[in-house]
Amino acid sequence: MPFPHKKALVIGATSGIGLELADRLVQDGVAVIAVDHRQNCLGDFVSKVGADKASGVAFDIANIDYIPAFV
Repeated sequence: MPFPHKKALVIGATSGIGLELADRLVQDGVAVIAVDHRQNCLGDFVSKVGADKASGVAFDIANIDYIPAFV
């Protein structure tokens, strides 16, 4: 079933399930906003898929107090 949206925010997008999801969404033509606490991994992901298909935002969701400002 295709993803019905043109843009998606993926938390933990540089490893494991998050990376697989982000890769799949890009393959399906969805622009991905990748979020992770490791800036270097975000850069690697964006370089791999292309800046026209993804962007990276460094953020650690463990910092609960900062989530409202992030959103």
